[in-house]
Amino acid sequence: MKQATNPFAPVPLWRKRLPGYAAMGAATVAMAVGLIAMQHARTTVAGTLLPVSEADAAAYGISAVYQLDNGSYRVEGSQKGFQSDVQAAVTLDAEGNVSAVEILSQAETDSLGGQCVNPEFTSQYQGAAPFTLAGKSYTVTDPLTGAAYAAAGAAEEQPAAAEDLDPAQWNVSDTSPEAEATRRMYAAGLTLSALNGEPLADELAPPLDSSAEAVARRKLYAAGLSKSAQDGEEQALPYADWSAEKQAAYQLEQAELTTGQTSAGAVSADLTEVDALSGATITSTAVTNIVNNSYFYVTEVLRAE
Repeated sequence: MKQATNPFAPVPLWRKRLPGYAAMGAATVAMAVGLIAMQHARTTVAGTLLPVSEADAAAYGISAVYQLDNGSYRVEGSQKGFQSDVQAAVTLDAEGNVSAVEILSQAETDSLGGQCVNPEFTSQYQGAAPFTLAGKSYTVTDPLTGAAYAAAGAAEEQPAAAEDLDPAQWNVSDTSPEAEATRRMYAAGLTLSALNGEPLADELAPPLDSSAEAVARRKLYAAGLSKSAQDGEEQALPYADWSAEKQAAYQLEQAELTTGQTSAGAVSADLTEVDALSGATITSTAVTNIVNNSYFYVTEVLRAE
């Protein structure tokens, strides 16, 4: 005989909480699906992902290329900024005209280079490429041929603006006593970059280095026994004495992964000028390099196929 259920028997706690658990589980699943959908929406491009060879990726500094549904191209690339890698997406037509520039990621100084995300800056790149920085020493270099082009009428290099040489903006995340001392030495004109009228770099002029190694190098140079002395050049700083930033820049240059910034031997050309961010020439140069390299990739590689 089946036992009757007692309607007054206490309900177990887990039964009372079961509807709440079910609701929480459903909400969690819905949230996860929503996040995945949002992430997919941010990374989906309405076009066809094109193959990019390792050689082209290295030469042009690009990571992905799409042919969009309207026939234009979206080229994603990166360049070294002031204190981070700046990543951007450039949309161009087959003739090399830029329709949009989007900064995908950056970690530059908020009040300076971080302003590169603003439409007031990126909208300047709409139009015919390649571009040059107005009033700055900037040379457009073709990654494929190595041909260099300087803005017409800018044969003489413009001196860096005062805000571009502000030592307080150098390596702002480093608040150590050593970094602060370097900034003061720059302000006092005691670093090579200060002597050369360049933005702050932390290498010292050889006579200011009193280490035993530096003294020995100066004696060798004075005796005509170093390569720089024998070549009739100024005393060279050895690679090991360079800052980490300078060593990295040298390695990139040797690997042909950087765009040359010297106007020596450059052909004068009519280039589209854009204004650099105030006090952030290095970040502005990084974005301009991405745009120009994207232009050369579209016109030299994609149009040639």
